[in-house]
Amino acid sequence: MILDYRNIPYEELDSNIPYGRGMIKWMPFATMSEQYENIDQMMHELSLISEPKLSQDLLEVNERIAFQLVGQTAIIRYWSDGIEKYIECKIESINHEKGTIKIKDSNDVSEINFFHIYDITKDGYLDDII
Repeated sequence: MILDYRNIPYEELDSNIPYGRGMIKWMPFATMSEQYENIDQMMHELSLISEPKLSQDLLEVNERIAFQLVGQTAIIRYWSDGIEKYIECKIESINHEKGTIKIKDSNDVSEINFFHIYDITKDGYLDDII
């Protein structure tokens, strides 16, 4: 005969039940530091994209747009160290010798390699520029 403890009144239950070893603790996979670092590194490597190979036509269009937007705010989509980035910035100047565009973003001045730029737009309206 099997007794169901849920049907026995609480007062009749034995309160001296041994606990044994108690709860067995386990360590989640991500808390093992070496494995977490390796998985994080693998995830980062999988998210990287290769350097763009832009056509001459696209480079010419980007150059024309960049010249028109010197001194104005633009949205630039570009490749940097395996990651595609978007930045809203002011185009300061274009350096043909280095092949870079100097930009200013919230008081930070930096340069972007011209051959890594996918797209340049002014406030998202490409038709007004071309």
